[in-house]
Amino acid sequence: MLAGCGNVTVLTVTHAGDTDGVTAKTIRVGALGSFSGFAASDFAPVETGAAIYFDQLNASGGVYGRKIVYSPIVDDGTSPSGNTAGAQRLVQSKVFAVVGVGTPFFTGSSILRSQAVPTFGIQENTNVQWSGPTMFGAGGSIISDSLPMPQVAYVAQQTHARAAAVLAYNVAQSSGGCQAVVKGLQRYHVPTPVIDFSIPYGAATLDADVTRMQQAGVDFVATCMDATGNIKLSQTLQQHGMGSTTQYWLDGYDTRILHDNTAALDGAYFLLQQTPFEMTRLEPGVYPGIDDFNAALRRYAPGTAPSGTALAGWVSADLFTEGLRAIGNDVTRTALVRAINKLTAFTANGAYPPVNWRVAHSALTGLDCTAYVRAEKDRFVPVFTTPQSVYSCYDQTGAAHTSTQTVTTLPLQPGVPGR
Repeated sequence: MLAGCGNVTVLTVTHAGDTDGVTAKTIRVGALGSFSGFAASDFAPVETGAAIYFDQLNASGGVYGRKIVYSPIVDDGTSPSGNTAGAQRLVQSKVFAVVGVGTPFFTGSSILRSQAVPTFGIQENTNVQWSGPTMFGAGGSIISDSLPMPQVAYVAQQTHARAAAVLAYNVAQSSGGCQAVVKGLQRYHVPTPVIDFSIPYGAATLDADVTRMQQAGVDFVATCMDATGNIKLSQTLQQHGMGSTTQYWLDGYDTRILHDNTAALDGAYFLLQQTPFEMTRLEPGVYPGIDDFNAALRRYAPGTAPSGTALAGWVSADLFTEGLRAIGNDVTRTALVRAINKLTAFTANGAYPPVNWRVAHSALTGLDCTAYVRAEKDRFVPVFTTPQSVYSCYDQTGAAHTSTQTVTTLPLQPGVPGR
């Protein structure tokens, strides 16, 4: 049974497995993700991020004397049936929580939710799969494609774009996100003569789309494809003499990808729902959560490049741990969920923009804060920063800007990481 009051979701009935995985000295948690198969490169690092967090936590003594046992780590093989079977295995293993979900097929979500297993990970799935007070997607459990994305129009305007193109794969995870991109461009009157959401995953060529862009005078392109598709797009633009086209990518912020594809990424803009990793070097101590992540990665996973996926695993583990610290020694799933759902501005100590968990299971707030970086030769450089923060904040509903064609940013909001 669930009870809600004033937008606060509270678990009110103790589940039979409320203390599964808890002993006097340990707490057992598992992971579930696509650690092999075609999506492994996109999702496997979520487990790395959570693992290095728990390594660091255990090295400092754990939480009130209990250390985290991170096992089992269940691989779904990038398969819907594998994900369902993996969730069943985790329940049978009596883990206290699942920390580090990363998969395009979260079919096992209903199993974890029905057993009231607190679950943390990357929200790359449907809102239904992440619904309920025990489900914690990194950065919030709700994704909306219905609201315009002012961020893309902001970059288009800052780069003086005259005509835009928007490209996505013919799968919901890609095309859904680009619906918001198109709406954002249209709301702020950026002409968008080329829109293609029919590109097959792993397309052999993008020549037809680039030819259409050339004919339409496109000088700005936003893409919701993966890094492989984005690199192919950039190379095709160069082959057609359109190398000066401004590119806006939602995927590909990864130093390994940059070092291997410098010419293709050079000049591209990236939208981030996190603090850029470069801030540790540029402003050490201002965003301590990102500093801690970078340090733990070097210590516990040497040679591993930072990635947004790994950071999502780290942030998931931090949210789980903050809940543990709040409830003390009486460790139950019910108490953990209740404690986390009281948090109104969770940032993982400055690694993420704030998440209000009183509402983040069921709704979006009007405030949307993001960071931008631009690839410049062999490094990413934060751009569009302010003296107060690396983050730019927007009214996500756009209601405040319906009378103007210019995207405006909001003053730095309470709780947003900054200087």
